[in-house]
Amino acid sequence: MHTVFLEGKNVILGPLSKEDNLDDYAQWLNDQEVTLFMKSGRFPVNIEGLRSYIDKYNNRGDGMLLGIFLKETLKHVGNITLHHIDWRNRHAEIGIFIGDKKARGKGNATQAIGLMVEHAFSKLNLRKLYSGVIKGNKASNKVFEKNGFKVEGVLREHFYLNGEYMDSYKLGLLRREYIKYSNNVST
Repeated sequence: MHTVFLEGKNVILGPLSKEDNLDDYAQWLNDQEVTLFMKSGRFPVNIEGLRSYIDKYNNRGDGMLLGIFLKETLKHVGNITLHHIDWRNRHAEIGIFIGDKKARGKGNATQAIGLMVEHAFSKLNLRKLYSGVIKGNKASNKVFEKNGFKVEGVLREHFYLNGEYMDSYKLGLLRREYIKYSNNVST
């Protein structure tokens, strides 16, 4: 049984440990299709590197790395991060990836983002969350929009992909918008 930190209808979010079986995680990060819209995938990743990354992340004071696990099977299907937490200005960046291709398109990312957003606003007392989405990454854009995020700006030609420079959209969500959005969704 993996440690449950946040629990949704179909997924649970829990801390990763350098002692976990990281074979699938390493495979995802070495799969060029999985990392197409990510900064990862430019250099090969091995288990030792992942263990070091997890250990460093778990010992930072400005973020958290959580595994996304299917509630029914406890299978690790991806990760979500809250990082660059600025405690003074009350904002942080949120990132997500579903590495298990079979777990994509089933609402797992939408639900994981919703759990992290709720935690960030209600438990950490943050005021704003933001993320970046590369032009063409329709799935990622969709899951953030489903959670109330809005485009705040464009970083022109910010990401190199398949021989061309792509724009990157900056998305944001304010706590007051989330409260209003979540009240409208639940009614």
